[in-house]
Amino acid sequence: MDSLDLDQVMDEIIPRGDNRPPAPPAASFPARQRLRPPDDAMAALDLVSQAAAAIKELEKQSAQAVARAHTTANAVREKLERAEERGDHAEAALRKSEAEAAELSAALVQTRNDIETLQSLLAARQAELAAMEQRAMVAEQRAAESDAAMQRIVDAIRTQLPVKVAEQAKPAA
Repeated sequence: MDSLDLDQVMDEIIPRGDNRPPAPPAASFPARQRLRPPDDAMAALDLVSQAAAAIKELEKQSAQAVARAHTTANAVREKLERAEERGDHAEAALRKSEAEAAELSAALVQTRNDIETLQSLLAARQAELAAMEQRAMVAEQRAAESDAAMQRIVDAIRTQLPVKVAEQAKPAA
């Protein structure tokens, strides 16, 4: 069966850009086979034309696929950039929250220390107050005893005074 070197024909019609030299003519075919009747040449040209059309369609589809891939890649890149920005914002918010938590923790420790100090001061004041109340009770008791003693003295003076006044009045008469 006669066949054409399709690579050679395609390289002549559609350069591939790989700088391959054109394929040498097939030496294995006798000269009589290279001469084709016009129908074979037309069929070969038609076949090459169909192959070129198919290749152009594939190139068009490939270009569209590459364009879609670029569009998709750009969309993915934009989403990634937005995600990175959200991640950066989240990290900044986390750092800020951690700093605020550290500040609140330090404030809590200080507040606990202040509460302990105030509780100690309150306990000391309560002890002072209890001592003062005890002294006040002792003072009230002494005051009551003093009042009672004063009352006894007043009563003794009242009972002794008329007798003394009467005794002093008798010798003068």
